[in-house]
Formats: sequence, structure tokens, C-alpha cells
Amino acid sequence: MHANRIFRPSALLLFGAICFAVGLGALLPAPVSAQTEPTPLPLYALPDPRQSTSISSNMLALAPDNRTLVVANMLNSTLSVVLPGTGELVAEIPVGKDPRSVAILDDGLRVVTANRGDDTLSLVDLQAQTVTAIPLGGAQPYGVIMGANQHAYVSLQGSAEVVEVDVNAGTVLRRIPVEPFPSGLALWGDFLYVTHFWSGDLSLIYLPQNRVIAVAHNGRDSGISQAVELDITRGLAYLPQTRSNADEPHPTYDTLVFPVVNVVSLRDLALQRGNRLTLDTADQPVNMPFAVALDRFREWLFVANAGSNDVSVIDLKTGLARAHIPVGANPRGILLNHDNSLVFVYNALEGTLTVIETRNLTVINEIPISDFNIPVDIIIGSQLFYSAADPRLSADRWVSCANCHFDGLSDGRVWHGFPDGARSTPPLYGLLETPPYNAAGTWDEVADVELKIRSLQAGSGLITDGPVSAALGDPHSRRSLDLDVLVSYLSALQGPPAPPPADAAQAERGAAVFTEQGCESCHVGAVGTDLKRYDVGTGGEFDTPSLRYLWLSAPYLHDGAARTLTDVFRLPGAHQLALKVLPQDIDALVAYLQALPTPP
Repeated sequence: MHANRIFRPSALLLFGAICFAVGLGALLPAPVSAQTEPTPLPLYALPDPRQSTSISSNMLALAPDNRTLVVANMLNSTLSVVLPGTGELVAEIPVGKDPRSVAILDDGLRVVTANRGDDTLSLVDLQAQTVTAIPLGGAQPYGVIMGANQHAYVSLQGSAEVVEVDVNAGTVLRRIPVEPFPSGLALWGDFLYVTHFWSGDLSLIYLPQNRVIAVAHNGRDSGISQAVELDITRGLAYLPQTRSNADEPHPTYDTLVFPVVNVVSLRDLALQRGNRLTLDTADQPVNMPFAVALDRFREWLFVANAGSNDVSVIDLKTGLARAHIPVGANPRGILLNHDNSLVFVYNALEGTLTVIETRNLTVINEIPISDFNIPVDIIIGSQLFYSAADPRLSADRWVSCANCHFDGLSDGRVWHGFPDGARSTPPLYGLLETPPYNAAGTWDEVADVELKIRSLQAGSGLITDGPVSAALGDPHSRRSLDLDVLVSYLSALQGPPAPPPADAAQAERGAAVFTEQGCESCHVGAVGTDLKRYDVGTGGEFDTPSLRYLWLSAPYLHDGAARTLTDVFRLPGAHQLALKVLPQDIDALVAYLQALPTPP
């Protein structure tokens, strides 16, 4: 259950002061006694749940009055103030660009939103409806929660850090480096838990030491991890995630991804494999579990499945579903009210709020809360992109385009079961500038995504009139209105500028190396590609990839053979520069490439 005030915990216990001083890497084992099985000690002393509570980042926040709900609308770049009891939309307030989470201050009169699109935190006075922008000095803010003393904690996906912000002063107090793509946050006393979107890892920051002290690894196949909910009664963390079966040699739609809620013990940050909730068996096939709300007294977990547009209600005592509740398009936020009598679900690509009564587990209201001001074809196209609920897009509600390309990103995986060999997932930004498509360059238009929908996702397809090959071969044919709007959405995806290089002079030297080595003969202009195919010694002819967004798209080469950009210049083939270019110049070249595209 959430609360708006955070209490400080008891002193940290780490098997003794010596172990704590040298760090977790040198923890001593429990002393051996006369017992056959000594009692294992905890990694640290958890806060007392009778004296402190926890709070998690979310797209929704409920005021202390248990009546006023605030919701971050990412598509509209607004904040909605709602009274769910009466179904009234009080206000829709413009904030920063692409807000992904919201948190309410202790006074219940002000809130903050983390704005992924413009790298700011918005401080909003709900009564005056005034907004103050707080620059964060990092890239892609995602999760935000409020701690003590009106200090906010914000995860920055693009710059791999968590920052602490004095909201009243509008200043960043400290920056804590973390693993890549930090997203969801949960705070319990002095312990700040951080999810990592593509790896599925959970980091633990001990705030008095200003650093990560432990990381829970939930399997290299776990990802799409943007939420964490704590059970402070039992010392557990619940993480809605998707397991990607990238190593499957003969993939079918129902072996590509698996919806799960991973469970981590807070005592030792160990994955509880036996308690993992496999939602396709606990409930039914669902896609992309994205957010959770925990009723720790009933021991029920409410899981918002963003891809299949439903909520799974799991009884944690049995591990099985008590209910399966359809909701609106792309539910990304879910929250219980203060007495656990209602569940609020935010349908992000529809701009609606679903209200569920927990006594009967039934929907009692659906409230429009955002008046979208973006083109209709982009809204509908985004719904198609993220949906597994439409049988034209996916068989059995199993897999969606967004499973591999969430927000147009690369999932960082190499999929091994494709007919033409292993393929690394590319980002989808600026597609209209970079035909042909896929590594082999065999798609001449974005609409060829219809082929992937029919083959990999086992959907019936968006083209219903005439042969698919003829329709795709003739760009002037009436193919499908829905395919056209999906193409409109894909064509509109634009990535963020890269964070500035740590050493500007090094990146400038890298630009000179790029020219000296003739890289620009194939990687032409601002887009970084001549749109042609070449055999560069990597196993066949492949499309020249764009050089934009390399900072977001590791591993590299068509088959992911290069884990880093430095590896690209070490491996055999036309890109092997390590034998003729000084190591410091390769480092400079990498710094230059990682800074593309530069901010406008």
C-alpha cells in the first residue's frame, strides 16, 4: 500500500561494521556453529514495516484525501486531475514533454512529473495550475518518487543515473550512477530500488552511501521492466516483466516471449524462482505485464498487461488468477486507493481511466481523462503497434511489435531463429530516411511490416483485400487503412539526441578519424548511410546501417557479433581498424559515433 510520507529506517546492519566498510563484495559468511544448517543472515536489516512504509513510481498518484487522482498523460504531455468517485475531470494541465510518471508531495497540493521528452521535472501547483520546469542535466527521465524533506528521486534512462532533486529549490542535489536504462523506482526508508528496462535487473541504492550496493539479476532473458512493487510485510519485491526467448532455434509466436512477474527477496536480493508468476498459466495468455498494484492484506496482485489490454488479478496464496478484467488500450499505470476498495487503471493510448471495485472485481466506471491533441492516425497506429489483443496482429494475444521495439528502441537482443541467421534488433527511428529495411535490405517500404505480422506474430494480417504480395508490391493499391496508420506511426518515430560526450575534444578527434579512414564513403551525411548493400566480410551482403542512435542500439553488426562499438573495429572484416589505427584514435572514433545524432 502506498503512502505519502517516508520515514527513516533503523541503522543499516551488514554482518558487522567491518563488512559494511569494505562493501558487499567482501561479505563474510554466517559463523559456523554446532548446528548442521546455520541460520542465514540477511543481506541488511530491512526497515520496520510498523514504522515505515514504501512508495513506488507510477503514472498515477492519489492525494491524501483518497479522492483526488493525478495522472501523467504521455501522449498529450499533460497532467490530468480526476475525481474518480464522481467521474469528474477537474483539469488537464500541460507539463513537460512525454511525462512517464507522477508523484504527489506531502501537502497534497503539488505534484511532480518526470518528462522523458525534454529531460525535465515539472513541479505543478494543482490549485493555481502553475508549472515550474526543473532541468535535470541528464537524458530521458522516467520514474519519479517523493522522499523526505520534499526531495524527489528520478531515474534517467538515457544517462544511466538516478538523481535526487530538491523540489522547492529546483536543484539537483546528487547524481548516482547505475546500470543502463534505469526506469521504475521504489523507496523504503534509506533503500532505493531501481529497475532496468531491458535487462530486468533490480539495483539497490543505499542512500546514505550514495551508491549501488547490490544488484539482483533476474535472468538475461528478462526485460520490459519498468515497475517494482514492495511487499514490506513479507520482504518481497514484485517485478512485472517479459522473458524473451531469443535463443530459440525454431521460434513460433508462442515461444518468442513469456509474460511473468518475477519475485525478489528483499533480505538478500535473490530471485525467488519458485515464486515466479507465469501469467500465461496462472491466468491466460497475456502480453506485456507492465505495472502492478499489491493488496498485501488480501495477498492479491493486480497486474496491468499493456499489450493485451487487461488486468490479471493473482491470488498470491495459490498463484492462480481470481479474475481477468478487460480494460482500455495499453494500460500502463495501476494503483489501489488508500483502503484497497478500488483499483485505478490508466489506459495510456486511449486517455481513459478504468475504475475497478475490488469487492466484486468488476469494472464500475471508465472515465475519459485526456483530450488528445495529436493526429488520429498516430493514436490508432500506436495502439496497433503495442497491441497483441487484435487477432490480425497476433495469435492468442501472445506477442506485439512493441515486445522487441518498445518506444521504437532496440531490445538489445540477438534473435537466433530467423531463416537467414541471427539478427540484432534495430531501433526504428527515422525510418523514412533509411530504406531498404532489415539487415538484408529485402523490404523496400515500411508497409512490409505486414510480412512480419503474419509470419513471426502469427496474426491474420492487416491486408484483407487481395494477395499480400500484390498489395505490397504496388504502393498505390488500396491495401489497408489500418496498415497505413501503422506505417504512419512507425514513420513518425523520432529518437532522442545523444547525451553530449564526456570529452568534447576526444569526440572531435573521432570525427577526424572517421574522415581519415574513409568511413563517410558509405556512411553518408547526417543519416549515416548510402542506402546500399555491401559484403564487408561479415558473412554476406548487408544493408549499410545508419549511424544514428548507436548509443541506444548495442550489440552491433547484423548478427550482434560486436558487443561494443570498439569490437566493431577489432573483428575481422572491412571495419577492422585495430591493426592500423592507434587505440586512442579508436576510442575517439567510438566517442564520436556514440554522440550521434547531436542535439539540435
